[in-house]
Amino acid sequence: MNIERNKKKISHVISDRCMRCYGEQEWYGKNFLSSYLEDKKLKGKKILEIGCAEAGLLKFFTNEGAICYGVELSDIRFQNAILLNKETSINFFQANICKPESYENKIDIKFDLIVIRDVIEHILDRDLALENIFNLLKPEGRVFMSYPPKYCAYAGHQQTIPTFLGKLPYLHLLPNFLYIQYLKLIKCPDKKIQYLLDTKKTRISINEMRKNVVSIGYKIIKESNWFIRPAYSYRFGLPKIKNPFRWIPIFEEVFCNGILFLLERPNK
Repeated sequence: MNIERNKKKISHVISDRCMRCYGEQEWYGKNFLSSYLEDKKLKGKKILEIGCAEAGLLKFFTNEGAICYGVELSDIRFQNAILLNKETSINFFQANICKPESYENKIDIKFDLIVIRDVIEHILDRDLALENIFNLLKPEGRVFMSYPPKYCAYAGHQQTIPTFLGKLPYLHLLPNFLYIQYLKLIKCPDKKIQYLLDTKKTRISINEMRKNVVSIGYKIIKESNWFIRPAYSYRFGLPKIKNPFRWIPIFEEVFCNGILFLLERPNK
């Protein structure tokens, strides 16, 4: 109800794409993440989302009684979050998780849950980001993290290329010199090429992520590997399907379109 009312008020400010993202974020919380977390007592829980975008997910958690905080780096999406959620109690901060000085004077609590959904693959210094997230958790606090792994079909985000020839699966696995030449051949804009190269640089495999989080001090509580990831149910009406080859080391990467981790900070 609130989403529809806000659409009428600010659709001239917020793009249709961002409004779709807002709807997907709230749907994801209600129809998937709440059951995945296996935590029926959200009331009073302190929840932080890193890269909250339009904060539809935080809206869901707020409606369930959680105390929510959202951190967003993008100017546009930070403003979207404020506009779309001005009738809620969500606390928003524009900050960079790799730079504690950008948020440490604004956030003075520890969290029961931190969500970083489809964000970690864009962060160059992900070890630093994960260490900073670890430090924001309560003992036994948890992190939900999802991302498309390094060798999956669209880890390079080439699906964002406007032309059909740019949307080929595994295209990002080409060596850079061939990748750039191909992108220029199909008339991909220079700005988009730079974005794709930056994304390629920050990709991370499933196995590498496992090693990273354990070395930082996290305990892996749950891991799930999806061939058709849960969000595709909202976007395309497809059933969510786990990767049938997830037990095979190479195939767990190339046939995975979304890896999900539930991590915990041990109580030491």
